[in-house]
Amino acid sequence: MTTPDELYLEVKPDIEAVANPLFEFSEQCLRKRGNFLPHAAVLDAVGKVGLVAAAPDTKNDQTNSTEVLPLLHDGLRAQAIERELVAIGIAENVTITPVGQPSTQAVKVLLEHRRGLVVALYLPFKKQFLRGYSFGQVFTVLASGEVNAWPKATA
Repeated sequence: MTTPDELYLEVKPDIEAVANPLFEFSEQCLRKRGNFLPHAAVLDAVGKVGLVAAAPDTKNDQTNSTEVLPLLHDGLRAQAIERELVAIGIAENVTITPVGQPSTQAVKVLLEHRRGLVVALYLPFKKQFLRGYSFGQVFTVLASGEVNAWPKATA
């Protein structure tokens, strides 16, 4: 049986293929607008990465994460049925409290792989007065799935 660490090493190229564009786009949104709505990326069986967004059918301009995230999850589940996807990643703006450290904002990328691995990658950031944003080092933790697009551990 494969351990989570062994599986992580096996699928690391898939994780990077999905997470990197999400981190890049999130950073770009933070620098331009100071925030972002949840957005996603998918990796298909031929290695193509596609970005995914969702928007509620609302009459006001005040769309928020609470409205967007469930729509994004539903859309990703539908794509996993329609296409042969290998991995799904969702980026969100969150506040975290790393062990022994103060709370900080972070870009969270929740990555679900069809082989059953689910990890959350966090990129801490700070808004600096008159100097834009500074970003820390990405760290990864095992997580629970939110989209759950595949049956448990399909190879």
